[in-house]
Amino acid sequence: MGISCTVPAGQTVLAAAASQGIDLFSECGGKGKCGKCQVEVTPSAHVSAVTANESRLLPEALLNRNGRLACQARVKAPLSVLAMGSKRDCGEPLGKNLDGATLTPSRSRRQKSRALSGSFGLALDIGTTTLALYLCDLRSGTIVHSAAEANPQRRFGADVISRIAHANDQPHGLEELRSIVVEAVNGLIERGLEKTGAEKEDIGKVTVVGNTTMQHLFAGLHPEKLGVYPYLPESCAARVCAAEDLGLALKRGCEVYLFPVISGFVGGDTVGAMLHDRPYCRDEITLLIDIGTNGEIVLGNREAIWAASCATGPALEGAHIACGMRASAGAIDKVVVDPSSYRVDYEIIGGDTGLAPQGLCGSGIIDAVAEMVQAGLILPSGRLCEGLPGVVVDRHGIGREFIIADNTASPESSRIVLTLADVRQVQLAKSALYSGIKLLLKKAGIDKIDRLVLTGAFGARFNWRNGVAIGMLPETVEEAQVVVVENGAGRGAVMALLDAELREEARIAAAHTRLLELGGDPDFAREFALNTSFPQRRK
Repeated sequence: MGISCTVPAGQTVLAAAASQGIDLFSECGGKGKCGKCQVEVTPSAHVSAVTANESRLLPEALLNRNGRLACQARVKAPLSVLAMGSKRDCGEPLGKNLDGATLTPSRSRRQKSRALSGSFGLALDIGTTTLALYLCDLRSGTIVHSAAEANPQRRFGADVISRIAHANDQPHGLEELRSIVVEAVNGLIERGLEKTGAEKEDIGKVTVVGNTTMQHLFAGLHPEKLGVYPYLPESCAARVCAAEDLGLALKRGCEVYLFPVISGFVGGDTVGAMLHDRPYCRDEITLLIDIGTNGEIVLGNREAIWAASCATGPALEGAHIACGMRASAGAIDKVVVDPSSYRVDYEIIGGDTGLAPQGLCGSGIIDAVAEMVQAGLILPSGRLCEGLPGVVVDRHGIGREFIIADNTASPESSRIVLTLADVRQVQLAKSALYSGIKLLLKKAGIDKIDRLVLTGAFGARFNWRNGVAIGMLPETVEEAQVVVVENGAGRGAVMALLDAELREEARIAAAHTRLLELGGDPDFAREFALNTSFPQRRK
């Protein structure tokens, strides 16, 4: 059964859905640029006329059956709406489940947790794309329940800059962004308590990690300064709040600890990942990369730790990609291209249940690009090689897309392609990360990496060797020990939840990290321009 509601005439379908708590996916923030908030409206005469953006972004067949973009169609009279945009954004995000893990560093510290008030605690990872919750038994140091869901703020844009702009431009933008994420967290809490049989009175404390913008929004701090140079946070210090002051549905006085941040773009999530891996306690040189909507880089050992942030953008998590989606059911997450026949083979998340492919998630995108580069389908410049099988050209003979999966035989599916514009998004993302790593190595005077630690929503799930093949990671990492950590930020939040002493360790680590600010750095701009091309094919 659907939802019935009354909305003001002239309101967009996207805004009407949001007013009812319905989260239609719109990675461009409702600006009519991404084409992913697709709906069917009946009758079509009861909404505004088709816009130029819709004519450009929607297939003619979809327009003919009353398909519209929710951000463009404005309500004129009573109508019914069927959401379609979720087709490439279905299911729960993967990669956040740590049920049963024990993350306390020692037995003695585990014993200390027994004296804490409340027998359970919560660790939250407020990601730009995904919210993750870990319900922990403070007595045993065990994660008894973990869950994740998409961050509902994505309806205002897929990246932090879009959300900062919404907070700046709308009269109640900050409260809107804060309230919807708190509501989503409360939903995760309620379901977690119900599943484990715990009560909210049993929750004694909460720890929170997130990038600097996400932590600001969660705490109700205006992110205005984060959107303009020199991108300063309100404070880099950790914050301790009461649950009720943040709107969390927990007992009054429950302590909420928000991690310290290093800078405007190196946040508490990076500090959490550092706390989990502790590169500052090691002799080996560690390169820790948290790859998500932003790429945070940490480099060094016990002698010195450096950090930088690169604007990799949301493409590596499936956003701003024509057939992109999150790593959820129906997503193509692995791709192989035969270099002689150009045949494409792929694997689908949940494919063993008979699902047809719905889109490409980040790991599938990197696989596809790397395999196409090695097969000669993508030239070093990023251009698609016309004349090869699977490359679709426009009327001018320019390659515009490559077919990954052809589902046109199914009425509910469509062709999954990688477009020329998608390749460009990958070039921008990979160049930003590679250039940041290169400059950080140079600044720190380091030429050899002993350990490569990959974490983050995308970082822990992609084929890092393909990252080297496309010039996203330096070739030197092939000689390093590679460690893949499932959500290092969340693990760090759990550790600080279970041992209060580790909060001080996190503070010291953040305070002593040397920051390389890449924004506005002419060396970074020069390296970025040089590194957008792909390496030559390996023989």
